[in-house]
Amino acid sequence: MGKAETSSVKYSRFAHVSAADIDTSVLNHFQDLADEACLTIVLGAGASVPSGLPDWDSFASTLAILSELVPNHKSARKLLEKQDHMFILEAARSLAGKNWPQYLNEALYGNKSHSIGPSALHLAVANHYAKRSDQTVLATLNYDVLLEHALHEAGITPTVSIGASHSTGNALVHHLHGAIFDGLALDPIATFRDYAELVADPEPWQKTFLEQALKSGPLLLAGTSYRDPDIRHWLHVILRDRRPKFPAIVTIAREGLGFKQDEFFELNEALKNEWEAIGLSVLVLEDLTDIAQTIRELQHLGTVDYQSPHDRVKHVWQRHLRQFEKLQVDYSAALAANCKSIGTQTDFKAHRGTLWLAHGNQQLTRWASDAWLYTNVRELKSVPTGHDSAWIASESLSSEEVKIKKVDRDQRVNPKWDSVLAIPIRVNSGDTASFTPAVVTFGISKNTDQILGDEATWRSVIGELEAEWSDRLTLSTYGR
Repeated sequence: MGKAETSSVKYSRFAHVSAADIDTSVLNHFQDLADEACLTIVLGAGASVPSGLPDWDSFASTLAILSELVPNHKSARKLLEKQDHMFILEAARSLAGKNWPQYLNEALYGNKSHSIGPSALHLAVANHYAKRSDQTVLATLNYDVLLEHALHEAGITPTVSIGASHSTGNALVHHLHGAIFDGLALDPIATFRDYAELVADPEPWQKTFLEQALKSGPLLLAGTSYRDPDIRHWLHVILRDRRPKFPAIVTIAREGLGFKQDEFFELNEALKNEWEAIGLSVLVLEDLTDIAQTIRELQHLGTVDYQSPHDRVKHVWQRHLRQFEKLQVDYSAALAANCKSIGTQTDFKAHRGTLWLAHGNQQLTRWASDAWLYTNVRELKSVPTGHDSAWIASESLSSEEVKIKKVDRDQRVNPKWDSVLAIPIRVNSGDTASFTPAVVTFGISKNTDQILGDEATWRSVIGELEAEWSDRLTLSTYGR
């Protein structure tokens, strides 16, 4: 159980990793932080797309339609396939005239600006800033203010900044390409003319900002779209001419590029070489949440007995193996109780409760079930992890999000269910960041659209199950 039809809601030259596989070879890129260096984090589109905002293609397509440059999305896609996005947006701005700020807001937020929340990456960055404001500077290439919203959730009052100041401790979010919010468009860099004038400027404030960043410590480009000619140009010039002491690090996440596993395996060396050719260091990761977990780890680097997420996931697995027979009984009973609890607290029934555990080698294992007791580890089924896995448990683990999806199941088989619910489970190891080594899944006797349309009736139940299993796995692993 766990395979579902999609209908919902180390540093190495030869390897890429997922969150459960982040080890010290990835984190060694940030060893300078132990020497009180300042980390500058620059967020790209990969931070905001998981929140529901458009990627660059969709944003440009909508603007082309709103400005009446093209009649529909089909025409826009054809044009974008053959023409430079910045040229298309230059034409769209010309046609839009005084409506350009309005169209920018509509293309970015649609009709849902008040319902969009920060992503896991925004929240990880905000939490890092809350703990290390004296060693952290925040910037974004995105127009949205979701990072500011994440800072608010962390109890910090942020300021939207469009200027060259590079200072810690005052909660500025530097918008290197301008900002769009509340009907405003503050110096957005979007069109051919915007970029051409910016790159031609001998000393733009954005270049000064990047120079100051690399004088102070490492610079991390997280979730970028890799299409910004100004950023590429300036970093190349700074790294070539200034030869800063600290590295500029770019994350390459397969999810952000939309590549399949085999495509990524074939092309990731080329992607790394592109950035290394202009002087950047490269982190190759699987999912966008892997970047979030890497950032969560930074405040703990250098602490006594620190263990990487990979080591902690392996520890969870090994501790469970040592208690295999006992935990099979305990967990099976707990999953059965969960199914009963879901049935009594909601208007749908739950079947075949299942616990899945990661074990640190890009695999997720079906470890326990309410329907039977496993007697040997060799009986356990393992599936690949990844945001685009055919298995909903793997997708939930990689995205760190609750997933509900339609299941393709023979309805002649009992018990019957129409959807699968997957809940990622975080574990608190005490002295390090919490991490996600597990997922629990349930077959649900109601179709996906009905469930999603009645979220208020079950969201609190999900929260209780998350907390229950988090406590259970923490106790089984760490004895507390």
